[in-house]
Amino acid sequence: MKDPVSTCSYNLLYQNVKRYSKNGEYFCKELMAVFQQRAELELTYAKGLQKLAGKLIKASKGMTNNSIYNAWCHVSDEMYSTADTHRTLGNAFQQEAILELRQGLDEHSRRKRPLDSVIDKTGKLVAVNWNEQLKIKKKLVGITKEHEALFNFVEYNKRICTVKEKQKMLNRLTKSAEAQARVDEEYFNINMEGHQIRLKWENTMKNCYQIIQELEKQRIEILYNIINRYNLHMSSFGQTLIHGQRQIEQAVQRVDLDKDIQTLVEETSTTDEDNKAEFLIADYFEEDGKSLMEKDRRRDAIKVKLQRLEDGITKTKKDCEGLEKLTKTYSENPSFSNQKNLEETEQLLDETCLKLDLLEATHYKLSISMSELEGKPKTLHRFSDSITKWKDKDCEHSVVQLTRPVKIKKTPFRSRQSLRASIIYKGPAQTVTQPPAEPSPCGTALVTSSASNQETAAVECGGATNAALHTSDKPQGRTSAEWCSIGRCKALYDFTSEQDDELDLKDGDLLDIYRKEESGWWFGMLKGQIGHFPSTYVEELPVLNSVKSSDA
Repeated sequence: MKDPVSTCSYNLLYQNVKRYSKNGEYFCKELMAVFQQRAELELTYAKGLQKLAGKLIKASKGMTNNSIYNAWCHVSDEMYSTADTHRTLGNAFQQEAILELRQGLDEHSRRKRPLDSVIDKTGKLVAVNWNEQLKIKKKLVGITKEHEALFNFVEYNKRICTVKEKQKMLNRLTKSAEAQARVDEEYFNINMEGHQIRLKWENTMKNCYQIIQELEKQRIEILYNIINRYNLHMSSFGQTLIHGQRQIEQAVQRVDLDKDIQTLVEETSTTDEDNKAEFLIADYFEEDGKSLMEKDRRRDAIKVKLQRLEDGITKTKKDCEGLEKLTKTYSENPSFSNQKNLEETEQLLDETCLKLDLLEATHYKLSISMSELEGKPKTLHRFSDSITKWKDKDCEHSVVQLTRPVKIKKTPFRSRQSLRASIIYKGPAQTVTQPPAEPSPCGTALVTSSASNQETAAVECGGATNAALHTSDKPQGRTSAEWCSIGRCKALYDFTSEQDDELDLKDGDLLDIYRKEESGWWFGMLKGQIGHFPSTYVEELPVLNSVKSSDA
């Protein structure tokens, strides 16, 4: 017996995207476990390294103050700095990567949990209706056979029996005809109901498929954001981890978010627009030329059914014409409706056209039986090669194959939020390897010789973090009047300062930029206060010609 569920194109698409989602979920769980162990190792290492740095400082206190022991003091400072870097990295793994992965997994699990149950429920309805059609059809065949046998018996014996016996036989024949008509109507209604159930099941599969696909797009974006932040934290290690940081940076540079999402769409979508769907169409006892039914009665019964189908076809054609006009009106005049109404109207038009095809296929099949009965040649029709028959034990069934292209709503590869994030991202912080910047033409030197010496020492140690670099590079004793603005920027996120010379930012604040440092920290003014702020928390604004503005 044929399975109406497993051969559906939408079901194959859904199962394919489910396998893709399962692999992504397994990867995220393993990645979260790796980050958890890595965070514990980083925190443990930072704690041990800090103890060793303390021992080295304690041992150096009683030693002679000469160059070699001063150098070892710098080593202890580097160890403290490295310990802080590892501690910061471990905390970042726990508070950013692990938390975001866990939230993503929980959200995906919550949204995917009810999908399978909904699809299984609607799929069972399709299978049940399919079996009910076969069952009621067998019942109709049996009742019709009994009715024909009774009809022949009455015709044969009505001349030799009494009036009373003749009346009894006619009453039995009337009841048999009424029972046959009831079962015939029930069979027709179940067949029409099956078409609606099948459409509902396909729509459910399509919606669930799109939900899982969108969740997988979000998963790829989450993984991309995490590896970007991972690269940023690794780059803050400085010279001691520069080799590993370059490898990670090369890997990040090879990441193509759009290409990954494109691969997702290609692997879980179909490229074949000519998908065939099989529908069970009504078969009637009158079509069987080997039945006991007389030729004239067969002709009359088929005519009745053809008339019923013609009425249905006429009504459905009118519905199609009205929906086509409505769709055309919505398309040509967007102000009359919104996109959702247009999509709903197009879907209703597709369902109505399918109903019309099924009615015309059934009408054509009955017309062939009528032509054979009247001895006329078969006529050509667009369903001539689409209708096939298959046997199930002692019964024959008719199936029509219709072209049903898979219609999946196309969505953008990347969300607006992810596109904005990719624009805001400034790249990993780089270790300072160049000499200090030249003095600004509108002010005195930006860095004192003392600060430059401290910066050089930090670079040579190779273990200073971004925070240490920007702290040692901060100018001393400057006022806002001595600085020249090189541009303006707008705060995108809130930032709470941890040092006295840092600025507190609120989303939407406008700042004047005085200097851009390679460590990732910028120097500027906000509301009369001068200080440092992270460049990744702001977005630089386009500036008009500053000379003309000053002259004005």
